[in-house]
Amino acid sequence: MPTPIIVTNRLVLRSALPQDFEPLFSNVFSDEQVMLHLAGKPFGRKDAQALFDEAFDHQGTGRKIGVLVERSGDAVVGYAGLKPFHALGEEDLELGFVLKSAAWGKGYATEIGYGQLEYGFRTTDKPRLLAQVRPANSGSANALRKIGMTFIKEYERPGMGVWQIYAYQRDAKPFIELTSPDKPGQAGHVKR
Repeated sequence: MPTPIIVTNRLVLRSALPQDFEPLFSNVFSDEQVMLHLAGKPFGRKDAQALFDEAFDHQGTGRKIGVLVERSGDAVVGYAGLKPFHALGEEDLELGFVLKSAAWGKGYATEIGYGQLEYGFRTTDKPRLLAQVRPANSGSANALRKIGMTFIKEYERPGMGVWQIYAYQRDAKPFIELTSPDKPGQAGHVKR
């Protein structure tokens, strides 16, 4: 049984199950349009399986990539989650989201982005949360700005070209209040 990590109004970020690999491979890892913004090209089955086995959160720790599913129906829409990030020379956490192309334009990136901010600041003492994006990925950059993240700098990611880093500071003036739709500790709708 999967472990829920973040629950929002429409999405659940949960631990990975073996049966999640096929929908992720078919709709994310092998999709040229999706992977252009991440690895620059689609993954073959062997590389995708290695990433799934090594980088995904199979234990429900909340500190690795989890599987992102719709609450209604449990359809896999991509992956997201907090993970260690050292590009600025500190022990930071990076939030992120990768959605299948059929899920683009539905506000899912913004929704899980808010959820990750709430979860990250509630469960850690980190002074900031970071995100990285390729400069050409305007959709993801827009989602990061919508959740209140600000551009910090560009950097050369080894073997992957130039990327942009965005940050949200814990002590930033609060602009959102995440409330629980069902239980305490869950990210819900946004109050402005």
